[in-house]
This record gives sequence, structure tokens and C-alpha cells, in this order.
Amino acid sequence: MKDSTVTKYVNDIQDAIKRHNQFLITTHIRVDGDALGSELALYHALRQMGKSVTIANNSSIPRIFEFMTHNTNIFIYPEIPKEHPEVVFVLDCPTMERLGKTQKIIPSNATIINIDHHVSSEYFGNINWVASDVCATGEIMLNLLRAMKIDVTPDIATALYVAIVTDTGRFVHSNTTPEALRAAAFLIEQGANHLEISKHIYNANSFHQIRLQSLALDTLKLHMKNQVATLWLTNKMLEKTNVNALDTHAFADIPVSIDNVSVGVLLREMAKHNRVKVSLRSRNGYDVNAVAKRFGGGGHKYAAGCEVNGDIDVVQQLILDVLKTMLFREK
Repeated sequence: MKDSTVTKYVNDIQDAIKRHNQFLITTHIRVDGDALGSELALYHALRQMGKSVTIANNSSIPRIFEFMTHNTNIFIYPEIPKEHPEVVFVLDCPTMERLGKTQKIIPSNATIINIDHHVSSEYFGNINWVASDVCATGEIMLNLLRAMKIDVTPDIATALYVAIVTDTGRFVHSNTTPEALRAAAFLIEQGANHLEISKHIYNANSFHQIRLQSLALDTLKLHMKNQVATLWLTNKMLEKTNVNALDTHAFADIPVSIDNVSVGVLLREMAKHNRVKVSLRSRNGYDVNAVAKRFGGGGHKYAAGCEVNGDIDVVQQLILDVLKTMLFREK
């Protein structure tokens, strides 16, 4: 992205912040590390500027990220802030629909600032800083805060490091750029404790989660000459192991981690009857965002998702049929 374009976004956002005092920050359903980290960094920055700010999300905070949320004011729908926001920051969210029920609390006259890195973004804001070439929304947020001369405190550094480390898959995904590594180094210099962060996010699996992984691995299957792997998480498995669905985000990386597999598919039964959450991961140039869009979803080239009506076995076949047609067609 050209420096002149970035400068315009920074100026427009800085002007909106200067002219208003009441702010709301929100993000997509089933909040992840990038979404929450970006929210918390902006929250602390706005508080540093003397602004009134709250965070309101559709989904509860996953257990592994709770260590970041001290001294923050986070509402989980249906709890909503009493304040009437003048400006709403929507972070890491490609469409308004992905906000879930929190889109209901956005005033019709509020200025919406959309900051995102999804290639599937619908540019729904009054201001849209969308950069699909960065590793995470947290990288955009860091650029914004540094341009605004915000003091990057240890709390801000920790939040943004979590955003970057999780969206790059611990710096192993293809979006691990030199810029991402430079950003991570800067955040460690500013007080992000990478050892403590890693302990909370990657080395704190409960016994129940390991049991769930054992049950899920029994469903692992290979397809299309071993180029596609599928994995299931059923409601019965979640109930048997007493694991919250919010704490299963890491399961999406299991199928694609198999040697020679190019596309991994995690299918998880949702609480709503006959609906399945599909998480797609890929490598070797395969564009799973295009596949997810066929089912009304989206995301990134190498990581995307969608929700599909039907029993889990039926949904799996639908996904496999589209993968075969779009990505693995015989030449």
C-alpha cells in the first residue's frame, strides 16, 4: 500500500477521533486473537487519548485470551453499553453480517470506521482501511497507532503481538512477511512477553481439550488422492468432553498439517440444529476463500470459513464436491 494512501487513512481516522468523544469497538462473531488483540490495542489507545470507549462483541472471550482483558470494559451481547457511540470501529470483520447481533446496537447516525485485512471485505464503513496484503488487522492497527504517536504500552504491545502471532500461526503461515516479523520484534521491545503469551495461548490445553482432540482424530479422513483431509467435531464430542466450542479454534489447523495435504477441512456441528461451521485451511497455492464464498462465507486465500445447513456428513460431501470442481479438477 502506498504511503500516501496510508497517510490519508490515518488523517481521516485521526480527524474522526479528534471530533468525537464516545466510541464503540466491535468485531466478528467467534472472536479470535487478531480480532480481540486489535480491539484491546485500540481500546487502550483511545483511553490514553482521554476518550470514552467500550468494547461490545457477539461472542464470549475464548479462555486462552482472557489474560489480556484485565482493566477493560467488554460487553457480550445481550449486555450492551449505555453510552450512545458517535463513532464505531469495526475491526477484522469483512461484512456487517459477521458482527452477529451486535450490529443491532450500532446507531444509524454513527460514523463507522472499518479496519480489516480480509480479501472478502465489503467496504461497508464511512472510512475503510482494508489491506489484504498485511498479516493481520493487528499490523494495520500498529501502523495506525504509531502514526498517531500513541505510546505503545506493554498492554498495547501484548494485544498486538497476540494479533500477529495467532494470525500467522506462530509465524509459519505464508502471510509471515518481513513486515510482520519487524512488527513482532518492535512489540517485544515495547513490553510484549512472548514467553508468557505463548504459555497462555499454546501451552495451556486442558485435559478435556486433549480428550476432545483424541475423539476428533478418530474422524480424520483423506480424500482426492490424499490431497484433502477432513476432521469432525460433533456436539456429542463437545458434550462428552465438556469443552466450549469457542475453545476449539486450533482444531482447524490439524487437517492441513498432514504431509502432502493441500487443503484441510474442519467441520463442527453448531448449537443450531442442522447447521455446520466449516473452517478451511490450505497451502501450495489453493484458494479456499473462493470455496467459502460459494457457501456465503469468505476470509483469506489460505484460511476461510462458512456456515452450511445440513447434517455434518452431507455438508462434508458438499464441500468436497466444490473442492473437486474448483481446485482439484482433472486436467
